[in-house]
Amino acid sequence: MERQELVKRIDQAVEGLTDELVQFACTIFGIPTQNPPGNNYRECTQAIGDMMREIGMDVEYVEVPQERLAELAPQGEGLPRISVIGYLGDKTRRPNIHFTGHYDVVPEGTGWSTDPYGCEIKDGNIYARGSADQKSGIVSELFAAYALQKAGLKLNGTFIASATPDEESGGQAGVGYLVEQGYFTQESTDYCVITECLDVDKVCIGHRGTLWFEVHITGKQSHGSMPSEGVNALEFAQRLMNTIDADIRPLIAEPTPLPVQPPACRRTTLTPTILQAGEKVNTVPGTCRIGYDWRLIPELSVEWAKEQIVAACEKVKASMPGSDYSIHYFGQDNPTLVSKDTDLVEAFLASGRTYLGREMEFSVSPGMDDQKYVVQKGKLEKCIVYGPGRLTLAHKADEFVSIEEMKTSAKIMALSAVELLGLAE
Repeated sequence: MERQELVKRIDQAVEGLTDELVQFACTIFGIPTQNPPGNNYRECTQAIGDMMREIGMDVEYVEVPQERLAELAPQGEGLPRISVIGYLGDKTRRPNIHFTGHYDVVPEGTGWSTDPYGCEIKDGNIYARGSADQKSGIVSELFAAYALQKAGLKLNGTFIASATPDEESGGQAGVGYLVEQGYFTQESTDYCVITECLDVDKVCIGHRGTLWFEVHITGKQSHGSMPSEGVNALEFAQRLMNTIDADIRPLIAEPTPLPVQPPACRRTTLTPTILQAGEKVNTVPGTCRIGYDWRLIPELSVEWAKEQIVAACEKVKASMPGSDYSIHYFGQDNPTLVSKDTDLVEAFLASGRTYLGREMEFSVSPGMDDQKYVVQKGKLEKCIVYGPGRLTLAHKADEFVSIEEMKTSAKIMALSAVELLGLAE
């Protein structure tokens, strides 16, 4: 089939599915899947699985065993963790391409001018928590498959689409668990696309690293009128913040040349996020807790960052006899970066050029995402991040996604799948 005809058939198929796309989007956007703790996961995966069946996909549910929930979803209150996978074509046939997105969302927060789950449509946009980040990616991947069916295009391989939980809390019970079970590995998968909200006109080739940590400080409580009788844990925190500013920040001032988006995040960011101490204004606090969110450009590693934090803490401890500390690490993920020079990247660049009418850009995500599991643990190099939804809208009040961008992403995904897998004779 001539490429021009192929492009036209995919375009017409997606456009003809507009009403169904919007209806499905509003169905899953309207299900409050806040994480933590992980509300309504079963209801959401059921709705996604029902759409997969309507498309003609074979559907598989993968649930984390009850005995592993405390390990993989410690903030999940024992609620189920479920992934749903749809296969268009024989699941054992190769090559395959696996599109995957997460259906969990952050809590809605405050400041909304609409119902966070009301799916108000205004000026071609759907307003809802999780609309951009990133249920829209799930919509586009499913409707890419749907469009291929409607256009009568049978692939010479398998189109796989999945929706997973818990990306917002690290992904251990979602893509992390699926990698462990043999999905998303170089043995089982040829191409992988994480459908996160990294913008419809960008191909994302990696993400910054993450080190979330808290320092728990121990001093000695005393009366506020006699501070020399105590060891002020809050003062330890103050000195630690000053030491971090003096000793560590100069080491991370240089920006990366890589296209991290937004550009302000091309530098390593080391952000204090928690400071808790004291119970009474006239009592020297004996304990304090300080927390940081450290995002690492791809040139740095988690191990290097941990060495710097320990050195800073030791320096402060030496200056305050009678004090002590312990460091508690939460997120520990090295940066991820894949090559631009793969057939997967080339296919998406070409498809984007076709449906956008301009060249796509490269990006690197400022935050971590499920690509880390696929690339670092699954050892699958051909894994990019691409999807609708604007990154700058993630986690904000009045989050929205453009209907047109969901459709455009679906077209780009469908055409790329054909380019990579080919059409059956």
